[in-house]
Order: sequence, then structure tokens, then C-alpha cells
Amino acid sequence: MGRVEIFRIGGIPIFLDFFFVLLAVLFSWPYWSGGSNVGMSAGFVLIIGLFISILLHELGHAWAGRAFGVGTRAIEINGLGGLCYFERSLPAKVWPRTAVGLAGPFANLVLWQGFDIAADLSSDAGGGVLGVVLNQLAHANLLLLIFNLLPAFPLDGGKVLEAWLTPLTGAIWSIRVVAVLGLAVAAFLAWRSFPGSMFMLMLAVLIAMQNWQMLQSVGGIGRR
Repeated sequence: MGRVEIFRIGGIPIFLDFFFVLLAVLFSWPYWSGGSNVGMSAGFVLIIGLFISILLHELGHAWAGRAFGVGTRAIEINGLGGLCYFERSLPAKVWPRTAVGLAGPFANLVLWQGFDIAADLSSDAGGGVLGVVLNQLAHANLLLLIFNLLPAFPLDGGKVLEAWLTPLTGAIWSIRVVAVLGLAVAAFLAWRSFPGSMFMLMLAVLIAMQNWQMLQSVGGIGRR
């Protein structure tokens, strides 16, 4: 669909892929479809909250990479959440790759708890729709935490698993194992998308495409 640079943080350009907008609208569609100004405002706040959550996730990767001496070339917010493009490869050792890989989900863990507390405070103060939106954002960050830990490319769980498998199986087979698991994850998400969850079905298609491409990049399953 294309992407556009929207601003920079600490010299890092932040790109927005229009596929994110599409999926964010699908995720928040119940608010938009009601036709009320309050509902549409809540939907807009939900999309902004999702954007900030994903951005902080990717900045977590960027800041962790910087701790290991690797700068960030750009951050992209897209249909699968986001991508952090480093200026060069991360150190080959397992622990740096694990720390960088888990820094993003850790940000979602903190945001999940933060939004949950804010939702409770808002509800206690009679926040109404705001409390509902904050609760949705808490739930969304929990989902982002779980989703990003799944063993699939290009998710953090897949990258961390690849880092741990490489010393045991070699680089090619570590990619093959994660890619096959990724295709299984995509199949599971596609199954869970029925009946009628277009949002989850689109995620399943994107994950399937990414992992199929990774599998083909190492010659499929059969070649040595």
C-alpha cells in the first residue's frame, strides 16, 4: 500500500504504512459503525492509542539495540504492528538478540498494566466511554504482548527462537523451523478468524506470506 514518513524521534524516522490504518480501523470498527460523535471520537482515541503502543514497542527494540552499540535506521508502523530497521546486524550472540527481541514485548507489558490502572481510575471517576477505551487499550497491549511472542517471522518470538536455535541447528535450519512454526501459527489464526473476524484473517495472511518467503529463502524444507 505504501508508507509515508510522519516525524522523527531522536533522529530516527518514523514511517506509517497505510495497511496499519486499515487494520486499526477494522479493530476499532464497533466505535465507528455506531454513527455517534462520541463513538467516533472513542474510535479515533483507540487508533491513536494503538499507534503509540506499537511505536513504544519498536522504540523499545531501538533503545535496546543502542545499548549493544547498534543504531536504528528507521521504524515502520505497519499491518503486523511495526518493524525496527537497525543500521547493521545485531551481535551474533544469543543474549543480545534475546534482550533486543524481548524489549518490545516488555514495553507492551508495561503499557498493559498502565492502561489497566488508568481504566480503573477512570471508571471510579465516572469516565464512561473513556474508561471503556482505556480498558480496550489495556487489552490490546496484552494481545500485542502475546502476539509478538508467537514463534513466527517477523514477530519477536520467532526472532528470539531463531537466535536460540542457530547455535544448535545452524542458521538455515533455525530459519526453517521458525518458518514452519510460523505457517502453523498463520493457519491457527485463520481458523480462529471464523466466523467473521476480517482483522485476524488479514493478520493470518500476512504472517503466512512472511514465513513462506523465509522458508523459500533457505530452499524450502527438503534441501540441505
